[in-house]
Amino acid sequence: MKSLLKRLTEITVYIFLFLIPVTHPAVRVLAKLIFLIFILELIRRRIKTVKEDGVALSLPLYQLIQSTFKGKLLLFLKIPQGITPIFSYFIRFLNFSEERGLNVLLYGISILSLSVILQSLSGANDYRELLEISKLHLTVIRPGHTFLGHPLTAGAFTSVGFFLSTFLYTQSRQKNYLLIALITLTGTLLTFDRSYWVGVVSTSLISGLIYVKVKRVSLKRALLFGAPILLIVVAAATVPQFKERLTSIVDVKNNGSNRYRLAMWKGGIEFYRGAPLNEKLFGTTRFNYKEEVGPFIEKEEVKFKLPPHVFSHLHNDYITVLVWYGAVGLTIFLIVFGYFVYRNFLLFESTGSEIWLAFFSAYLVLLIGGFFEYNFEDESVKYLIYTLFALNTKFIYSKNQ
Repeated sequence: MKSLLKRLTEITVYIFLFLIPVTHPAVRVLAKLIFLIFILELIRRRIKTVKEDGVALSLPLYQLIQSTFKGKLLLFLKIPQGITPIFSYFIRFLNFSEERGLNVLLYGISILSLSVILQSLSGANDYRELLEISKLHLTVIRPGHTFLGHPLTAGAFTSVGFFLSTFLYTQSRQKNYLLIALITLTGTLLTFDRSYWVGVVSTSLISGLIYVKVKRVSLKRALLFGAPILLIVVAAATVPQFKERLTSIVDVKNNGSNRYRLAMWKGGIEFYRGAPLNEKLFGTTRFNYKEEVGPFIEKEEVKFKLPPHVFSHLHNDYITVLVWYGAVGLTIFLIVFGYFVYRNFLLFESTGSEIWLAFFSAYLVLLIGGFFEYNFEDESVKYLIYTLFALNTKFIYSKNQ
């Protein structure tokens, strides 16, 4: 009976990991089931905590405390991107193979990437249009609605998948990882998401240099890390849609998306400068954001000669966290990610095992993408982040045993 329950728990975790990049509803249900299994394990006193657990869960704990004192606890517990995605971290305490779990996650990301590729190249704006074969035609478009909604969300997954599979390939030389790397990189390109184009290129350069330095390999052997740059350059040179999208990254005069971002960032900073001390320290919460910050954003949008529109966030991880959760929240946010980035860097430097550079790069690409988007509390990306923290912690302590 015990072995059956153990096996069922293991299967539940693998199904959960596979579905994170593929669907929302089933993942929400499984996340709650995983938390329930964790509670049962806790009652049976089978849970041992480590420092990384406290680090990973410190920001959700702060969010709970903040929402309680602000009278918004029930709202925080009810919204999909609130507490439920954090439950994905509790797989850390369950019995399953972290190697297999990481592979299963990559298979799910590959399915998402293939869907994005098919949507883009067949003109299917919505993934459900892929079933209408007679309407499909060869083209190149930016998918409007992927398995996970906005292509930005898909871009977070595909770019993380690229770095995980790339370093697993350099470590094992298994061809399946190389195939996944090619699929996820192509998927990242075809999301047309500029934030993750910048993130992938920047992370490739940083991680590639670290890899060359630590492994002491020739630059020729590290050419794989130049693949994102090469692919984007070739795409821009041959496909007008890519060229237009690429050049728009630095266009702050005519590109409406960029101008709205600048207005939002300036509006958020102006609000924070004049905010009362308690909000500077502890934030507005996500629920009071539009009411309090909206007028500052609209004022800046008028200066940029844009139609006033208050988005659901400020399209920047760091400014949004500062406004929503205050200086205390931003400090915790930076400590959490800084800890895991630095921990994996030190592990790679001391062991040379590419698995640590894989996690390092996964966090780094999300952090760089976060300069232009608020991906931290996108529901699906939040599941991904806490899943990465959980798998990373399991790897740390399994490798050190």
